[in-house]
Amino acid sequence: YYMKFFGKNDKSGPGTWEECPAPGRKVAFNPDTMPIQMARTSANTFTVSQIAWDNVLVGTDVTAAEPSFIGNKINKMLFFRNRMVMLSDENVIMSQPGDFFNFWPKSAMTFTVQDVIDLSCSSDTPAIVYDGIQVNAGLVLFTKNQQFMLTTDSDVLSPMTAKINALSNYNFNSKTSPISLGTTIAFLDNAGKYSRFWEVARVLREGEPDVIDQTKVVSKLFDKDLVKISNSRENSIVFFSKKDSATLYGFRYFTTNQKRMQQAWFQWKLSGTIQHHGVLDDALYVIVRSNSKDTMQKFSLKLDENGHFIDDNKGTTTDTTDDVTYRVHLDNSTKIASGSLTYDATNDWTKFTLPDGYNNSTGQLAVFVVPSSTDTTFQGRSENVSTFVDSGVTKVKLPGNWKTYDPEFIADGDTTDDVTPANNIILGYQFDMEVTLPTIYNTQVSGTTSIADINGSLIVHRLKMNFGPAGLYTTTIDRVGKPSYTETWEPTISDQYGANRVQINDSSTQTIPVYERNKNLTVKLKSTHPTPATLYSMTWEGDYTTQYYQRV
Repeated sequence: YYMKFFGKNDKSGPGTWEECPAPGRKVAFNPDTMPIQMARTSANTFTVSQIAWDNVLVGTDVTAAEPSFIGNKINKMLFFRNRMVMLSDENVIMSQPGDFFNFWPKSAMTFTVQDVIDLSCSSDTPAIVYDGIQVNAGLVLFTKNQQFMLTTDSDVLSPMTAKINALSNYNFNSKTSPISLGTTIAFLDNAGKYSRFWEVARVLREGEPDVIDQTKVVSKLFDKDLVKISNSRENSIVFFSKKDSATLYGFRYFTTNQKRMQQAWFQWKLSGTIQHHGVLDDALYVIVRSNSKDTMQKFSLKLDENGHFIDDNKGTTTDTTDDVTYRVHLDNSTKIASGSLTYDATNDWTKFTLPDGYNNSTGQLAVFVVPSSTDTTFQGRSENVSTFVDSGVTKVKLPGNWKTYDPEFIADGDTTDDVTPANNIILGYQFDMEVTLPTIYNTQVSGTTSIADINGSLIVHRLKMNFGPAGLYTTTIDRVGKPSYTETWEPTISDQYGANRVQINDSSTQTIPVYERNKNLTVKLKSTHPTPATLYSMTWEGDYTTQYYQRV
């Protein structure tokens, strides 16, 4: 170590000796090769600048060595125990606590609890650390094929007490980041033919954690090379996607009292290729590219007591609904006020200007009628529409009889041929909702365990689907060696059903004849109409026998 004399009042005579860096050693980082910062300086202003990193104050290259990220790529920056953490190569480098830009020791003669921490992950395979996530027991570190835990057995995290232990051996997709599901953590594995989503519970300082493959039930449906994860712990939902793909995967779960009560996988197909997505508050924001144009789309994740979507932090509904009961199922839906509709008598159609954000997608546009105060019976009419250019402006045209639906659809006793559109409409893109039911087995429930008899003989006679709010939907029965059978189900309410109008049943049970062996049967439920098709449950009737085998 080296000392420098400082005289009293900068003069010779009485003074003090203080530690200093060795003469000639480099004392500062090159700011051009270090991370930069973006700081919010006012309500709508962000400033990007270099960071004033602290210089080395003591020692030599041995007694006060350079942080191990010097000369190596920094893979990730985190915060842990009030320290900034740099993950570089096989090392974890932590700043002084509360002094995030200081990566040097205070003294070359002794260690202090506030000194920087620089540890290496020890393994028999390359252990380059790509990411980490904080849990109650410490900091979980992720390499490509192994997980480690940075922790301490003491109350204070210091260079003398910090340690890194091996935790588990699972492949990790280094292009993604691990996420927290509240009381558990999860990460993606990209090693096989398909991606896997691992959930890790009981992450403790000692002992092995519990690791579950949540993609087991969709092992051949979950794509490879996923690069983006968005997570909403409050809404218990996770989204995944590839770059330049239109498919967005989702995992929804419900946990109570430390017990997973329900979980399900689904996928959405958007109107363009996904460039980026993220969750903010209770909404998913997706950057979608179509026809070389990027659009940011918002998907609200939270509903109010009426089943409407909540607008961020305002507590108001932004959903374009047909009434307070049913939501309209159209992508990118927006409400077009009746005052924006114009009847073109020359061409006998109703037209309106195509809103911003709709002119760069190849999806099929559709409209849905919102009942007005004078026309509450005209509910559920939907129709595909096309666009045209009118005086340099892209507009949407509706069929001629959408002008005011006269005389059948005007108020009782009014025989005036009014061509002023009276109803608001909802504009959006059509999408297919499709559910493929799993193979049906005779199942016995004992406590919290369900046991399915996969070796018994089961002939399914009919299915009974129990729906909540439901409009127009189809069911398709695929049977081995037989043609597919598709039927369209359209609810008809007595004395209320009119031409080109589809009503919505609050609840219903639909019986579907089948008569087929369960292992030769595939049943699909599909809906493209803007009305809902809410499936609550499914039951079956049929002939079942154990084939005289004794189960033990």
